[in-house]
Amino acid sequence: MPLAISLVLGMLVAWAALGVILLVLIIYRSRLSAHEAGQLFLDPGEAHLEREQRAVFQRIERLAPYLWGVFITWLVLGVATSGLWVWQQLR
Repeated sequence: MPLAISLVLGMLVAWAALGVILLVLIIYRSRLSAHEAGQLFLDPGEAHLEREQRAVFQRIERLAPYLWGVFITWLVLGVATSGLWVWQQLR
């Protein structure tokens, strides 16, 4: 039984660590998207603003798979930890 309890505790620690990583990624994405304009009306002389907006959009797009990967892993680990804990309680 102590091994099983330590396994659940280890899974909870890993789940919490993934939660912190997920939270940091969400905050970082929101900081990036705060600099993204929905619509720009630019003169030909303001092409640098368009390049800046494209760079911000590309960073957000590059971050999306990591965000989804961490979220899905966090979700699966949470369900697995809950399932293991319930299984231990029923046993």
